[in-house]
Amino acid sequence: MRRTPVRSASPAPQRLRVELQQLLRRVAREIDRGLQRAPLSPEAIHDLHRDLRRLAILLSVWERLVPTERSAAVDELSQRLRRLARLVGRVRDRDVTASLLAPSARGQDPGWGEFLGRLREDRDAGRELLRAFLTSERQAGLFDRLAETLEVEPKAGAGRSLERILTEVRHRRQGRVDRARRKARRDPSAERLHRLRIRIRRWRHLAALEAAVGLRRAPNPSPSWQRLQGRLGQLHDLDVALATVPEELGAVSAAQRLTERRRRVRLRVRRSLERIGSLPRPAPTPPKRRGRR
Repeated sequence: MRRTPVRSASPAPQRLRVELQQLLRRVAREIDRGLQRAPLSPEAIHDLHRDLRRLAILLSVWERLVPTERSAAVDELSQRLRRLARLVGRVRDRDVTASLLAPSARGQDPGWGEFLGRLREDRDAGRELLRAFLTSERQAGLFDRLAETLEVEPKAGAGRSLERILTEVRHRRQGRVDRARRKARRDPSAERLHRLRIRIRRWRHLAALEAAVGLRRAPNPSPSWQRLQGRLGQLHDLDVALATVPEELGAVSAAQRLTERRRRVRLRVRRSLERIGSLPRPAPTPPKRRGRR
């Protein structure tokens, strides 16, 4: 009598695999298109930065589902993705800085024009470095190895493991968001506000992942958190842009206008922090089932 093969009780690991494969194909296409054009467009840089971050996050979850002897290889690939994402992020910051500072070039102090020229040169050099790094990783087979990793069968009980992993990570990330919010309300320094933005972003990425694999059990982050993240992003971009302005050009009208704009955005952030409430306490993690004796 033929025995029917036992299937996993949860389709979530397979959904995670499909999500990873689709995201990996999109990243590979973005990189291939970018390498065929010079220079990479700011829009392509923005999309690539977002997708690389998300791919690294999903891959770190996949790492915990594959057999132990394969997890070290997955971790190494995840670290390479994160390094690539950081480099793309630096280029993205230069793009945003140039877009914030360049429109005010006319009629300014001659030193301002020289400063913008150096900024553009630095931006272009960063893009060429990124292009070389992307080419190197493509030729080294990074994305081929990632695709092979996603063909590995998860270990037994991966469905239960994934649910437990996501529950643990959600509790941890919600706790970090709430602590970062309280600290930012007490002392809204640039460092604390930037950390809060990162915490909210990671929490929202996790919520999207839980929804994608069909394991979402807690409410999605409310729109007020999304708005706060957007305002924190605007503030961070202005902080980065103004940090590049030399001290001797701080009194130039263009710099003063950006400083005033940052002051208004900070005020909106402060108001959002006052209005937004604490996160609800997460439900306790379900206890592990004991095996039969």
